[in-house]
Amino acid sequence: MKIRLIRNSLLAKLLRVDGIVLYPCMLFSEERPSVKIINHELIHIQQVRRDGVIRFYFNYLKEYTQFRLKGIQHKEAYLAISYEVEAYSNQNNLTYTGLWSTDLTA
Repeated sequence: MKIRLIRNSLLAKLLRVDGIVLYPCMLFSEERPSVKIINHELIHIQQVRRDGVIRFYFNYLKEYTQFRLKGIQHKEAYLAISYEVEAYSNQNNLTYTGLWSTDLTA
């Protein structure tokens, strides 16, 4: 399935995030998101494909909720989610997903 990039997304702006994946779309708050932000979101696309849509979003929300219930503040809880750990650890590696060349449409 082709990945659709949506720039100047109202939803991303309302959520105050640089980017967000609503599979198969990547929504960006900016008209020209950085390569690093695009790659970060591509890693989430790869995670969705690997784990499945339902499992990805279920686990993402479950981990976040568990951290928050332990009293961890929003930012730290977000950064501790295993999917975010993987994405942040590899966002500078443009070959990590292999999705740059063929799967993107504007």
